[in-house]
Amino acid sequence: MKKIIIPVDFSEFSEYALKAAAQLAKKHQSEIILVHMLEMPLGYSNHDSDYGKTLVFMIKHAEKKMEAFTNQPYLKDIKINIIIKHFTVFPEIGDLAIDQDASLIVMGSHGAGHHSSFLGSNTEKVVRNSKIPVLIVKEELKKIDFKNVVFVSDFKMESINAYLKAQEFFKLINVKPTLLFINKPDGGFVSTAEMKYRFENFLMKADGNLDNLEYFANYDDYSVIHGVKYYADENNIDLITIPTHGKSSISKFFNQSVSLDIANKSSYPVLTVLI
Repeated sequence: MKKIIIPVDFSEFSEYALKAAAQLAKKHQSEIILVHMLEMPLGYSNHDSDYGKTLVFMIKHAEKKMEAFTNQPYLKDIKINIIIKHFTVFPEIGDLAIDQDASLIVMGSHGAGHHSSFLGSNTEKVVRNSKIPVLIVKEELKKIDFKNVVFVSDFKMESINAYLKAQEFFKLINVKPTLLFINKPDGGFVSTAEMKYRFENFLMKADGNLDNLEYFANYDDYSVIHGVKYYADENNIDLITIPTHGKSSISKFFNQSVSLDIANKSSYPVLTVLI
């Protein structure tokens, strides 16, 4: 894991992300890249006569805040790179991650019911457009030990790309994930025989073998959200991994916006991977 990108708005939520990333960086000798997006006041454009002066002032102000934000003992011995610029759209963070050859984006998020100039709903924008995994944390993680990880999917062919991307990340952190299927009675129920066929077919297409068949798990529930939560609670899961779809705000696997609901309504760290 060479580099970790962290969008920063100086809130407590972005500090949660920084603390989580610091733990990962120390474990994997990674560089941390902190990104602060400047937002010019409404009505400003680069054609205004004082635009340049305002931008310089905002950059200097952000640099001072970043200096204080990163003056933390838990960042000792970690290589930190800081990027402050006026991004035009949030998806550019995903492009930046590719340019920097980053392995992971870590974002703090407060979910629904809160407001922030940077995070919250904008987390979704990054998740939808990032070609690398995005780790979402909603509270301070005292100790990161991603040893009990779950990858949630319907295990149809369209999810293979997300599965392979997730497996690349799991190899970086040296973990074998549980491959979890939530079996619902309302239109999505799958029989035992159908499930076995689907799992085996999925693995043969994705891996070319059935080595990971032993890691499959099935959980029955009336909703994906509740099923994932209950399974995680019962099995002491450290990290929930979910596929997301980039063309809209929903995951193609989950009907409605279940992927983002899991991230919003669960206190567990959530890793999203683009289908």
